Amino acid sequence: MIESFRLLNQHGAKLWLGSLLTAITVFVLLAVPQFFLGIMLSSELVSLQDLLKNMIASPGSVGEAAAHLGVGLLKYGGWILGYAVGSILLTWLASAFYTAALTGAVREAALEDRVPLSCFFSYGFRYLFRIIGLEILLALIFFVVSAGWGALYLLLRDQTPLLIVWAIVGLLLGLLLISSAIHSVVVLFSEGTGIFRSIGYGFRVSLFQAGTSLVSLLESIVVGALSWSVILLVAAFPWLVLQFFEDSTVADIVGIALAPVAIALLGVFPTILSLGVFFRRYLLYIQDRLFPEDRLEPVRMKSFDQEEKQNQLPTG
Repeated sequence: MIESFRLLNQHGAKLWLGSLLTAITVFVLLAVPQFFLGIMLSSELVSLQDLLKNMIASPGSVGEAAAHLGVGLLKYGGWILGYAVGSILLTWLASAFYTAALTGAVREAALEDRVPLSCFFSYGFRYLFRIIGLEILLALIFFVVSAGWGALYLLLRDQTPLLIVWAIVGLLLGLLLISSAIHSVVVLFSEGTGIFRSIGYGFRVSLFQAGTSLVSLLESIVVGALSWSVILLVAAFPWLVLQFFEDSTVADIVGIALAPVAIALLGVFPTILSLGVFFRRYLLYIQDRLFPEDRLEPVRMKSFDQEEKQNQLPTG
């Protein structure tokens, strides 16, 4: 935990500035396609909006309005569905890019003790599709395990003692899955391994170094909670100060205006601190045990010519 705060003290300014510039760039690149798609579909959206207004204004003719709405959806539904799907995909790509950029920057700070601003975009592009693939595989694993565990509940719901055991084991299993998922990301960025190997190493860390991985998870939760407490206190500070004045309306206006800005600007620090915990503890306690071969010194073999020279008898 102390290592994470030391990391923030050394590289916090660059991490914050780089994350802010990346977020602004991603937002602009996300907003521009959305804007043009909205312009292209403006007439279709206006037509559907008018149909909905007519349905609300004249509830007596709901059947007729619903029929018109159905016709409108059939007519423009393809465009609207394409717009919705495109928006979701663009948002997912933007989120994955930002996640890869920030995670890579924290990795540079924790393992290399440097944070060049260019590394945000470098990691964002290099690890974009790896992050997406990792998210898909982890989501499938969570879904399968959750479905199986939920089906087990249906078999045990009438047996209270077994349900208690089911809940305790389920909690431990959930912590194991969360720890494995996070350590998969850490291994992916630290070692540059593939998606499947990263997931395998993530589960290996959580199973065979359960104590270390659990401590990392708990420390990251504590650090995140503490940092969010400080951020919320900073965001609410102007509102709390203005409560001492008679006119509370000014306090409400200032609080509503400044609190979201403060949270938007400072909200990245809990993520930085939590990732810092995982990367620093990975470097200090996990990496050498996970990859022991990296600690072996290379064996220097003598060349054949050198051996022949040593075996030659002196003549004289």
